[in-house]
Amino acid sequence: MFITTKDRAGRINFFLCITEHGGNHENSGKVIEYSVCLGETLNLTSTRWIEILRSSKDFESVPLEDILNVVEKYIQKHGFGSETVAGLHAAARGARQKSSRGTKYGQQADEYATALRLLGLPPYSSDADVESAFRKAARRHHPDVGGDPARFRAIVAARNLLLGRDARLDEIA
Repeated sequence: MFITTKDRAGRINFFLCITEHGGNHENSGKVIEYSVCLGETLNLTSTRWIEILRSSKDFESVPLEDILNVVEKYIQKHGFGSETVAGLHAAARGARQKSSRGTKYGQQADEYATALRLLGLPPYSSDADVESAFRKAARRHHPDVGGDPARFRAIVAARNLLLGRDARLDEIA
């Protein structure tokens, strides 16, 4: 799997590709390439990543975490900002939590949106942005400085959800 760019009418589009060798023998020169157009940017929301990848029969069974690894390598190699892959991170976290909890995607998306609002973050925030917003909110709302304990617990839960952490593991550590 790899990412390539193609010039279409003077506009650069990104494509996520899978290459498959065909023919009867492994040494056959026949190569089949499946690709899906991601558009003019890799800075997509989690919902948009899922829409694009699930609309393609070739990519619907590819784990989002595998795609995340490919996109992260491409971004590092070509010097894109870390926020570029934030939407795909969110989609991969949502898929991981969906499968581990058995919740419906709509409910997961609502929880995710609520957590972002609680920390005052836009949908494409990176993990570093989430951690920074959490620390600011925690300083303001910590019970030791007169904050509301329920609000503080909600802030901690929001951070755990956005970063894909299991709250039970935090309690053990």
